[in-house]
This record gives sequence, structure tokens and C-alpha cells, in this order.
Amino acid sequence: MKKISTLALLLLIPSLNAAQNSWTVGLELGMSTDAFKSNATSKDRRLEVGTRIGKYFGDLDQGRTYMTLRSASTGKQGQRLEGAAFLFSADYLTSVTDTGAVEWFVGPTLGGSRLSEDVPLGGGKSAKVYDSHFVFGGQTGFKFNYSRYFEFEGGYQYLRYTGDRNGIKLDADQRLQLVASFKF
Repeated sequence: MKKISTLALLLLIPSLNAAQNSWTVGLELGMSTDAFKSNATSKDRRLEVGTRIGKYFGDLDQGRTYMTLRSASTGKQGQRLEGAAFLFSADYLTSVTDTGAVEWFVGPTLGGSRLSEDVPLGGGKSAKVYDSHFVFGGQTGFKFNYSRYFEFEGGYQYLRYTGDRNGIKLDADQRLQLVASFKF
């Protein structure tokens, strides 16, 4: 966890020096397809929700850093898989249109994830098994600037997971996401 905190700080340092640039707060909605190394199912789709806070930097807001907290759950009682992730991302943005209304973004992501799974014990009882993972990957997509204060984006994110201690062996996560943000 100490390594993740240090890497997060390194991602956020450029934005701390840019007092004239904008902060942003947003909500995410995404559909993930998870690939498990070994489990009853080889792939699992789930709806994820999250919140994000970030900061733009650079003379023309050509970069941004942000933190995301997201969660999801899937499955029936007794076989439920729940996950939460705390991610740090940095993106490079470049305008696609002359007016700057549409921007393309690309960048890296890293962070941590905690998964829990209900494991049936028999007799209608179950126990929770927890596993923590280091997460790394990247994202790309398009950001639409509707006004000075509101932006909307659609993108794709690919994340890899490390670790497989307690039987929850998540390998990768592919995610299509929509984000609505307020810029101030």
C-alpha cells in the first residue's frame, strides 16, 4: 500500500503547481468484463459506479490527473462477488476540433483493488473470502466539453491485476465507461 501511495503522489504532483487550472468532480458508470484466472466462470460482466476528483494542468489544460473510487457487485446471495477499487490516473488531452469542444485522451492508471466473494459452506451458509490486488493499465476515449463547467466523456479502460492469494484470481478487466463531470 505504501508503494501505491507513493506512485499516486507522483501522479498528482504536476497538478498541485497549476493553481490557475480547473478542478473537476464527476460520476462514472461503466460496464466491465472481467477475466478470471480460475473460477467457476471464465468471464463475468458487471455494472460499476464510481466517483472521481481531479485537476487539469498545463497552459491549455492539455493534461489531467484524477482519483477514482469505484465499486460493483454481481451474483446471487451465497455466490456474490463484490469489488472496490481506488485508482490514480493521468491523461494527455489533445483537441480533435478547432473549437476544442471534443478532445481525445490517453493515459496510464494504477491503484489497488479489493475483491470479496461469498463461498458456500453448505447448509445454506457462506463465508466471505477477501483478496487485494495491485492494479495497473490505461485508458483512452473522447471528452466532450458542453460548457465551461460541464463535460462528458466516453472511453475504454484496460486494467491488469496482480496477486492470487485467497482463491480470487482476477487477471484483467476491460471496461467501457461514461463519465459526467462538473469543472470549477
